[in-house]
Amino acid sequence: MGWADYLADRSARRWFYGLAGRLDPGWSALAVDPGLWRAYDRHASAVADAVRCEDDLVARQEPVSDLVLIASHAHDVWTGADARGWTPPADVSRWTPEEWTGLRLLACLRLAAAEPRGPRLSPAAAELRRESVAARKRVR
Repeated sequence: MGWADYLADRSARRWFYGLAGRLDPGWSALAVDPGLWRAYDRHASAVADAVRCEDDLVARQEPVSDLVLIASHAHDVWTGADARGWTPPADVSRWTPEEWTGLRLLACLRLAAAEPRGPRLSPAAAELRRESVAARKRVR
């Protein structure tokens, strides 16, 4: 990994850290509403597909990490939503399957955390990860 790659990954990680705290109510919503997992899973699949397509279809002189591609996708989602006046719901009850932007950003954050040198998940998200397998099995 060269210095430019290191800086790009570091920048992506820092951006996710700035976003993560604002999304904590979403992790709490997933913890109390197992039905929300279906919508979240669709977003995670869509983000993974978008990153794969970006990597396959966009020619670059230098390759970038999946962490940077995920951060780029998340940044585009955030920027578009911010321009429309969107803010992450602070109330857990407002996190519904229709909360497209919030669920997409949660999916981006989770996928980024799974990458080498990715951001660490917040304590709420990390705890949810341990509990999620059982909850998701009950829903499916």
